[in-house]
Amino acid sequence: MHWNDIFENFDFLMSGLVVTIQLALLAIIGSLLCGIVFGVLRHSKIPVISFLAGAYIEFTRSIPLILFIVFIHFGFMPLILGEASSFFQSACVALIVFTSAYVAEIVRGGLNSIDKGHIEAAKSLGLNWFDRMIYVILPIALTRMTPALVSQFISLIKDTSLASTIGLIEFTRSGEIIYERTYHELEILIFIALTYFAICYSLSSLSKKLESKPYINKDSENLKQLKELA
Repeated sequence: MHWNDIFENFDFLMSGLVVTIQLALLAIIGSLLCGIVFGVLRHSKIPVISFLAGAYIEFTRSIPLILFIVFIHFGFMPLILGEASSFFQSACVALIVFTSAYVAEIVRGGLNSIDKGHIEAAKSLGLNWFDRMIYVILPIALTRMTPALVSQFISLIKDTSLASTIGLIEFTRSGEIIYERTYHELEILIFIALTYFAICYSLSSLSKKLESKPYINKDSENLKQLKELA
C-alpha cells in the first residue's frame, strides 16, 4: 500500500475538498430557497402558475445531472453572460437549478400533508394566504420535510463530483489527478470514499435526530394554540 501518496499530496486533496464543501454549501442554500418558491408555486391553486412550476420541475428532473452541468456551462451561461463563466459558477448554477426541482417536490409533498385544522384555525384568525403560508403552513411543513431534505442534500454533496466533467478540480478530481500521476489508485480512492462517508454519515445522523415523532407533538401543540387564539 502506498499511503505516502496521500500525505505527500494532502494539501492538494484538501484544496479540492474545500472546493467541494463550498460548492455544496452554496448549492444547498440556493436550491433550498428556490425549491421552496417553486414548491409553493406548484402547490398554488392558480392553474397557470401551478402548471408552469410543474413543467419546470418535471422537465428538470427528466434530464441527467451530468448533461445538465455540461449544458449550463457550454450553453446557458455563455448565452446569458455573453462570455464563458468559471467552472465553479457553472457547476453551482447547475446544481442549484437541478436540485431545486427535487426540493420543490419535497416541499409540495410537505404542504399537502398539512392538516386542514391548522389552515382553518389560521383562517379564523383573519390571516390571508401569504401570512398563513409564512407563519403557519411552511414552518410546520419544513419540520416534517427535514429528513427528506437532508437525504436530498446528501445526494447533492455526492453529485458535486460530477462537476469535474467540465474541468472543476473538486475533491474527487483532485484525487484522480494524483493517481493518474502515481498509478496508485486504491489508496486515494479509499481516502476519498472514507471522507465522503464521514460527511454524509454526519448529515444522515443529524437527519435521524430530526425524525418525525417530536414534530407530530409540536404540530399538535401549534394547532391547539391556534384554536385557542381563534
